[in-house]
Amino acid sequence: MTSILLLLAASVLWQEEFNEDASALRQLYDYRIEIIHQNGTVRLTANPQFEGFASAWLYVSDDISFSDDDVLRINIRDNGNAVRLRYFFRKERCSEYYAGENIVFIGEEWQNVEIPFGHAQPFYGMEFPAALTPGEKPALYLFIENAVSGNFDVELDRVSIERRDKHVGEQ
Repeated sequence: MTSILLLLAASVLWQEEFNEDASALRQLYDYRIEIIHQNGTVRLTANPQFEGFASAWLYVSDDISFSDDDVLRINIRDNGNAVRLRYFFRKERCSEYYAGENIVFIGEEWQNVEIPFGHAQPFYGMEFPAALTPGEKPALYLFIENAVSGNFDVELDRVSIERRDKHVGEQ
């Protein structure tokens, strides 16, 4: 009898751990959001109920092309309000961006959110998000936003993109 063993290993393609500062994150347009670096994490605070929409974003300028096997991982905690994670990335051998959106409810304990890139759909927008980085075509844009009105208080410890490598062997 032959049994097949499937091993999954992951290679880190890119990561941001916010150890030194929060310069990777930016405020989207004129929405009001505070981006604070503290103790190796980044805290995003806003009150969109009074100040409008809250959105912080970062981009990966490295020359990386992603695949359906790749996973966006975010170590995150918040005040229990819904957080919207929007992402746009370049896929191998494709000129357009692929886009996806996840609404997460985390709470005060640190959690690892995993978002498989295989769920994303082609995005044919001409202006957004490319207008955020004129003259560049980043590999990834990530937006951390409020999903509902109310107090917005989110902490990020690590953001990474990993490629799941599949190894199949017989025993």
